[in-house]
Amino acid sequence: MCSFNNHCERALRNVHRPSIGPAGQCGCPLPHAVAEITFARGHNLFHQGDPVRGGFSLTAGLVALERVNEDGEMVILKVLRGGAFFPCADLFTDGLHAAGARALTDVSTCFIPTDRLMASMADPAIRALILRRGGEEARESENVIFRLCVADLSERIMAVLRQFAETEHRNDDGSLVLTLPLSWRDVAAMVGTSPEVLSRTLRKLAETGRLSFNGRRVTLFDELSLPSRVDAGASYAHPHGHGVTGPNPALSR
Repeated sequence: MCSFNNHCERALRNVHRPSIGPAGQCGCPLPHAVAEITFARGHNLFHQGDPVRGGFSLTAGLVALERVNEDGEMVILKVLRGGAFFPCADLFTDGLHAAGARALTDVSTCFIPTDRLMASMADPAIRALILRRGGEEARESENVIFRLCVADLSERIMAVLRQFAETEHRNDDGSLVLTLPLSWRDVAAMVGTSPEVLSRTLRKLAETGRLSFNGRRVTLFDELSLPSRVDAGASYAHPHGHGVTGPNPALSR
């Protein structure tokens, strides 16, 4: 059963209308939220095919939108971060979730039931906010499609990794250090390739000094420092964690 039913229904049985606005406790921009709800890492907010019960305003953490492919495997379509309102498209279409939502980290959300959300859109400010969030969702999806169509695989991989590096630690040399909240297999699906091809491409990116990695720990380097890093040789490990290696190694499977 969907985590929403287990997790949210208890909150909705004691429906309240907290004073939540732009300066509210959880930072939710929608004053019609009925509950602030947290989900532990790995829990589902809803599943593909579930009836749409309302919208979520993500206030903290990372949420993956994912869909089942023809082989029955779950594929991550995109990753949402704090500030996202979702699922905009599902709220205004056939009433079913076209994709599932899973917490990649511990997350905090504000939940707004569909009927209350629709009633709140009589307020021009709320209506404009929902339209703006929907537009942002559509533009982000267009950007993903554009990268898949025109960018080479190396650039698609770097674009996905930079998404996770936005809020991570930056070193004095300008490099960004991040720990992936998802598997390399998920990354491969997001950029439209296989895990084997992803491994080979990561090796090339490490050899040219653009990144280094050990398991899910990744460092993205400032591209201004590439010549010196290439001269020195880049070190890296297999994305599945099979041994740290030196310059120009062959990745083990």
